Parts: sequence; C-alpha cells; structure tokens
Amino acid sequence: MLELTNKEIAKILNEFADLLAIKGENDFKIRAYSNAARKIESLSDDISSLAAEDKLKEIKGIGSGIAETLMEILENGIIEEMETIKAELPHGVVEMTNIPGLGPKTAHRFYYELGIEDLISLENALKEAKVRELKGFGKKSEEKLLHGLKNYEKYVDKIILSEALKTAGIIIAEIKEKVESEYFSQIEVCGSSRRGKEMTGDLDILIATEKPEELSPLLTQLDFAAEIIGAGDTKVSIRTRKGIQTDFRLVAEDEFPSALHYFTGSQAHNVRMRQLAKDKNLKLNEYGLIREDGSKEELNSESDIFNILGLDYIIPELREDQGEIEAAQNGSLPQSIRLEDIKGDLHLHSRYSDGAFTIKKMAQKAAERGYEYIAVTDHSQSLNIAGGLSPQDLRKQIKEIEELNQDFSDFNILKGVEVDILKDGSLDYDEELLAELDFVIASVHSNFNLPYQEMTERIVKAVKNPQVNVLGHPRGRMLGGRAPYDFDLEKVIAAAVEAKTALEINASPQRLDLNAEWARKAKKAGALISINTDAHHYNQYADIELGVKTARRGWLEKDDVINCFSYQRLMEFLK
Repeated sequence: MLELTNKEIAKILNEFADLLAIKGENDFKIRAYSNAARKIESLSDDISSLAAEDKLKEIKGIGSGIAETLMEILENGIIEEMETIKAELPHGVVEMTNIPGLGPKTAHRFYYELGIEDLISLENALKEAKVRELKGFGKKSEEKLLHGLKNYEKYVDKIILSEALKTAGIIIAEIKEKVESEYFSQIEVCGSSRRGKEMTGDLDILIATEKPEELSPLLTQLDFAAEIIGAGDTKVSIRTRKGIQTDFRLVAEDEFPSALHYFTGSQAHNVRMRQLAKDKNLKLNEYGLIREDGSKEELNSESDIFNILGLDYIIPELREDQGEIEAAQNGSLPQSIRLEDIKGDLHLHSRYSDGAFTIKKMAQKAAERGYEYIAVTDHSQSLNIAGGLSPQDLRKQIKEIEELNQDFSDFNILKGVEVDILKDGSLDYDEELLAELDFVIASVHSNFNLPYQEMTERIVKAVKNPQVNVLGHPRGRMLGGRAPYDFDLEKVIAAAVEAKTALEINASPQRLDLNAEWARKAKKAGALISINTDAHHYNQYADIELGVKTARRGWLEKDDVINCFSYQRLMEFLK
C-alpha cells in the first residue's frame, strides 16, 4: 500500500470529480467524490491507517463505492476510470478549469457546444464574442473570463512562496544529509523566496565551497534532481520532480556574503547599492566589495556591506527599492516584526465547522508553540459547504470554550466566530449573539462579483459594525487563481481606522491577503493588522511564518499587529 497523505488523496478525488463534471456525468456521482474529498482532508486520522485496519466504511459519508476507489488509490496511486477520462479529453479542456470563474461544468459546455479545447481557442472565442451565444453568458461574462485567462497566464509558471520555501528546505536538508561537509561550508536560499515574495518563478540556492568541481556532480546525483539542465563549476541547474527549476550558485567562502546579497536582490535594490558603492570609489558585485586597487574589503556577513556603505542593515524582505535605502541612511528603518513576537492566532477552525480537530486539541497545540491565546473562529450559518454553525451550535461552542478555559492556567481561548458578510453588508448572526463573543472576524465568502460601488459599500458597512474586530482576508484573492474583489480598499481601510477594526494578513499559503503593498498602505493610514493562519489543522499554525514575512515586507512592527499584544492588552483592545 502506498504512503499517501489525506491531502494527497483528497486532491486526487477532487480532480476525479472535476473530470467527471467535464465529461458530463450525473451530479450525484460528482458530489459523492467532492464530499468524500472534503471529508478526508478534514479527518484527523490517517486514511492509510484506516484502510489497513479495514475501517474506511466506518467514516461518515464514505460508502462502499467510494471505499473501493480509495483502496484503488492507495494500492495504485491512480483511479483507472480517471485515467481513461484524461486520455479521452484534450489536456487544454482540463487546464481551462484553472481559470477563475470557469468551473468543470462550464468547461464541459465550452468543449462540447463550442469546440473550445485549449487556452488559445478559448481566448479566440472570447475575443470573437462566441461565448455569449451560449445560454447564461453575456458580454460581462466574456470580459471576466478574459481577465481571468490573462491572470492565469501571468502566474501559470510560478510557484507560491510556501511551495518554494518547502522545496528549498527539502533540498537543503538532503544536501546536508548526503554531501560530506568537506565539500561546502554554508548554504542558503536566496532570490525572491528569501525576500518573502508571494510567488516566484524558480529557486536560487547559494553554496559556499572550495571544491566546486567536485561538488557540482554530487548535486546532480541527489534524489531531488529529476532533470539536469546544466552543471558547471559555478552554477548547477536542475528541475525537481514537481518541475521547479532550481539554480545552485557555487561561490568561494570569502565571496559568500556579497554573493548572498547579490543573488537575494531585488535587481532595483542592487542597482541602488552599486551606486552607493561607486560613490565611495568601491565596486559592489557578487564577488565582493572591491577597492580601486583591486583588493577587497573584508566581509564576514551581509551586515558588513551595509555598514561599509554607511547604512543600517536592511532585512531581505525590504530590499525592493521602496524607500529602504533612504530609511537605512537616516536611521528610520522599521523595527520589523519577528516570528517570536506573535502571541497567538486569531483565526482558526475546529471540528464544529470544517476543521480537523477539537477545540481542546487546537488549544493544546497552540500552547505548545508558546502562544498565550487563540480565538476559535468557526464558520457562520450561511456557509453550509463548510459546516457553518447554527446559533444553537455556536452557543454550545461558547459553553464548551468557557469550560475548557478552566483547564488552562497560562493560556486563554477566545470565544469567536468567522461571520459571513452577507450581500447587503449585514452579518450572518444577530447583534445579540455576536455580543456574547470575545472576538468576531468578518469575511466575504459569497457574491464575489458585485459591482465596484456595491462591493465597497458592503464591506464598509461590515467593518463599521461595532461587533466586528477584524476584516478577514480583505481582498479575497487566491494566488494564481481568483482575482481580488473589485472594490475601493482605500475607502475600506479609512472606515476600518475610524471604527478601530483591524485588517487581516491571512497567512494561508494560497491567500497572503492583505499582501505586503496593502499592509504598508494600511499601516500608513493608521490601521491595525492581525496576522492569522486560518488553520484547519494544527500543522497549519506553522503558516504564520508566511504571514510574518508578508508583514515584514509591508514594513510592519509588532505594535502594528494586535496578536503581538499580550492577552491583557488584546482584551482591552477588543472592549
């Protein structure tokens, strides 16, 4: 039996459900596989272990047919029927479903009714106004799909930050484990991933070595290298099994600080730094900080480069030529927020809605991280697909949290909810129920395509509601997928400042919303921020690192972030 995680199995089931929909299978069958995927992803038990114990049918919602499919996946890694459908359909038809607003059923209609079989024919059909000939589609539909297509093409060859850092971590760990230390002394990820940029095209890893001609072939022989693009004494390029290009730069040990700065970038930052060096009759490049006579300044770390050029140290996340050079010259760089400044997580889900674990387990794992508190924020009643809580269920949860708090001495669970912002800007529970809670995060989960003014008024109304403490994932975008809502975010920020409602940096890997640009604008406007993971599993608490990186890119300090507050200060803010 193959070792597959619940998430990997759920992904296969979701893909199968999409293929069935594209093929035109009946809705009951499609829903069965979609529901099974959702159920398996939220399970706390390992599906492989349950299968080994012949307990698959004991899972609520898993019948004999789905159980057989699960066994097929665990034994073969594939579903035979799924592979058959893949072979029958053009690849481009499946790829179309990656475009925001173009689901499997729409792909079915486009393919079978209009003969659209790839992105090129889709673009042509949209530009030639052929899509509006289908019932249910019009000019606005075509414009939105064309916008979504352009957005998808912009990001199709990029990977999100979490995937980049995870892959880099695996690669570096394998090098440290399998390559003798005599061949290298330092290794560090660089490029846009080190700067915390939300998406990147490839990976850059810097290695200090005095034996590049011996290290180079060793790198190409390791497990992560599925394809060798090129291998020399200064650069090795490979492609991983997931298709991620990774470039290794091999440099001498004394060149490592300058090379790390150079290959971290950004290009615009480096151009400014080279000019500062030139003004001091120095030359800065990947090989060092070089004097006019050809000798080099002694560099033990990147900090030495900044010091010699008369600058305070600039953290990698700020190196975008967005004012950091000037701030480093006059001593006004932010005291950037650090991971250890985070005191708790204010957006997470339990088994009450679509989370994988009990409130107690989520609390215990948060306490183990050294947190002082969490807010349990399960979904509200309108979000049926995510198991939204009825008012009765929420009151039951409130009581459970009050009882659990008696079991913790130095840890607190806030009674909270992630309440849906309805189409008219009202909230999904009445004021009386919301007033019973410690913490309310309000989020949009439906009606994403309202007109600009209507969407703006909707969200402004919500952030002005006195029961709301935080606006969740404010722009609603999904990296490489759904575009942000069309609304006036500056107006929303102004309303949030007036109402003393914080704005969220949602650290979920596919969101990172607010992004760094808007986080910085929010800070300048006087808004407070809340960095949260939106965790549905305690393993996702680790995603807070992505949120902190985004905050650092946005020039945030710990006093800008409410979950850097102590428990006492947080509760005073929430009053």
